[in-house]
Amino acid sequence: MQKLANWQNKTNRSNIVATEPYYTGVVAALEGIKQLKRQLKIAEEEQEILNKEG
Repeated sequence: MQKLANWQNKTNRSNIVATEPYYTGVVAALEGIKQLKRQLKIAEEEQEILNKEG
């Protein structure tokens, strides 16, 4: 089973021809993942600060 990063790399190199709706869905999912990672990082930093204060 290929990892998402492998699929991304192949898509970026145009080795895979994707249909427009599928590609749009993948891009939207990747943007959602980026946003969630940013939110997680902020939450972890907030938790660290609260643990230091407590």
